[in-house]
Amino acid sequence: MTASSGTHDSGWGPRTWPLDAEAAATLRDWLSSPDSTLYALDLDFRGADLDGVDFTEAWLSGSVFSGSNLSRSLLWRAHCENTSFREADLSDAELVKSFLTEADFAGARMVGAKLGRAECIRTSFVGADMRRTDLGDASFIGCDMRNADLRESTATMAAFGETDLTNVKVTGMTGSVVGSIVLTTRAATTELAGVQLERWFNRNGADVAVEN
Repeated sequence: MTASSGTHDSGWGPRTWPLDAEAAATLRDWLSSPDSTLYALDLDFRGADLDGVDFTEAWLSGSVFSGSNLSRSLLWRAHCENTSFREADLSDAELVKSFLTEADFAGARMVGAKLGRAECIRTSFVGADMRRTDLGDASFIGCDMRNADLRESTATMAAFGETDLTNVKVTGMTGSVVGSIVLTTRAATTELAGVQLERWFNRNGADVAVEN
């Protein structure tokens, strides 16, 4: 699946509409104009089944998709600052080059998702199922990934900076990363970088190189 350039398939429609009337109306208006960009700021999309939706370059900042189905969705270059995807289904979704500052993916299902060049700053992935996710060269700065599942994921120079990977599962993870992570306990916070970080990956069943 590849991204379009601000357009969407006029034949697509949601399996289930959002429960919120304003969100549903905004979605209907957008679908009636295939060449338009979606501006859906601070709206409530809970209850929606949006499997396969093309949200390329959409503005979704501040909106709520908690518990919604966004599997196989396209979110290329989408603005998702402060957007809630808590416990949403984003399986096989493509969030390439998306803007995810302070977005919330806690408990989300993200199996097979693609995150290449995504900007994740203070983003929560707590408890997210990120198995087989392609992290690509995304940036994870000050993110919270505690208890996330990254087994069999891949990375290509993904950048980490003070991102909390406490209790993260990384068995079978492959590729390369740069930067540092933190591990927290009640007593202390430990930062790992360079050789120490590479050894941590290896001890936990990953084959990840840490580049300078």
